[in-house]
Amino acid sequence: MFAAIDIEKELHRQKIKSFKNEDIIIDEVNKLFSKNLYEGKNVLTNLKSYNNSFAFLDETNLDKNYIYSPKTLKKICILLRLKFLDNTSFKFDVPYEASLKINDLNNLQGKDLQGFKILGEKKSFFTKNQNANFAIFAPTLYGNYYLIHKWGSKLKWHKKLFAFPVRNFECLSLSVILFTLTVTLSLPTFLITLDKSATYFCSYRIAVFFHLLIFFSGFTAYYLVGFNKPFSDTSWKDK
Repeated sequence: MFAAIDIEKELHRQKIKSFKNEDIIIDEVNKLFSKNLYEGKNVLTNLKSYNNSFAFLDETNLDKNYIYSPKTLKKICILLRLKFLDNTSFKFDVPYEASLKINDLNNLQGKDLQGFKILGEKKSFFTKNQNANFAIFAPTLYGNYYLIHKWGSKLKWHKKLFAFPVRNFECLSLSVILFTLTVTLSLPTFLITLDKSATYFCSYRIAVFFHLLIFFSGFTAYYLVGFNKPFSDTSWKDK
């Protein structure tokens, strides 16, 4: 529970957790569709896409364990409040090991790979941090992403906990309600009413709960809007 979070292990866990049999069928359909685009007369019709194919990886000879769908990457970004951005958004040099692996992939597939994506915490894209946890991916012909290299220290164990309220509106609402309930239950009776006959579970406590819920909801809304804190499910790809 209190173990540090490894991005690669978390990606693999989410990949297995969200795997469905229909994903295999969809994957095969995508492969057939992609193959059909670059055959015969279709090459001229889809010339732009054909030219772009020389910058994307062919999954045929790649290790499937390192291939992730956009759906899995989105889930990990929402779960840990991470960003999945173009490598141009990364203001620092990638490690030398990553460059070597990219060169190996270029030589292996005879391509000049482009369109790299980097997964990591938002602040670390713009602020130098030697221990920041990142992972770099290359796009494949079938719309997936291949994990090339990861670096940095693991994420703190509480990352999931702090990221939960801002995953989406539903998680935020649940968090506010639970926090309000906790505060309400922690208040001694003499602080919520002057009625000496009132018991712990009384109508006064219910009234306090709703008053605090309105207050905390308003404060949360002000914080999110005032400090520009969008939900993770809508901002995971935004700079």
